[in-house]
Amino acid sequence: MILLLLLLPVLLLLGCQSKIIYFPRAYDAGAQRTWAQQKAERLEYATGQGRQVAFFVPPRESTATGTIWLCFSGNGSVAQDWLSLLPGWDASFGYLLVDYPGYGDCAGHPNPSSIRESSQAAVVALAAHLKTTPEALRPRLAVLGHSIGCAAGLMAAADQGVKRVVLIAPFTSMTDMGRRVLGWPLCYLNLHRFDNRRHLAAVVKQGARVTIFHGTADEVIPISMSRELAAAHPESVTLHEEAGQDHNFIVGNCAAKIGAAMRAP
Repeated sequence: MILLLLLLPVLLLLGCQSKIIYFPRAYDAGAQRTWAQQKAERLEYATGQGRQVAFFVPPRESTATGTIWLCFSGNGSVAQDWLSLLPGWDASFGYLLVDYPGYGDCAGHPNPSSIRESSQAAVVALAAHLKTTPEALRPRLAVLGHSIGCAAGLMAAADQGVKRVVLIAPFTSMTDMGRRVLGWPLCYLNLHRFDNRRHLAAVVKQGARVTIFHGTADEVIPISMSRELAAAHPESVTLHEEAGQDHNFIVGNCAAKIGAAMRAP
């Protein structure tokens, strides 16, 4: 009986881990109208998780060579949540808004490998939509991510050879986050091993310039994690510590600063 009681937390963590980490949202009945109002173009593609759906918002100022930002939202958010911010950002930018498996209109279940597969397939789908090749498209790509979207974005940046990355409230690793919530040694039962240290090192090695925004009042991911990431690559990573900003509202409250960082050469 004592052994069963000791094993119970382990079994619960292993069996329910996805429900603890991810908070998927589906689109409501009005989502299609909202996408249409923003002139977003729906991209459907298939992965091992089934049908996936991303959305491309073309630049307001027509350009065939402008930057296209791959946008990865935070946990509990969906791609559509970026739409309110786009009008305030550079009109020459296009945006590929990517949902994770199980989020929005996407089938399947999120985990590091399924999220990575989906972002890779989304770029292929966008290239076909624009009547070009992924190889020709890659020099135009940049990455924007918030929270868990920083992990998705860094994997995409590594895969696509992206040279411009903006991260909002990244963590160091999911195991480190587990240590904060569950303590040692339960944190090592983590099956979703997002590792932003490793992927940030990879994109910096590729020559990427990275800008990080993190609120000093972030109650979910401590700013010390961004400080560690930035300190590891001082010549390539710039950290903006936003006084008083929390985890969720930093994106909207600092939208102008984020937009300026996206415009920076």
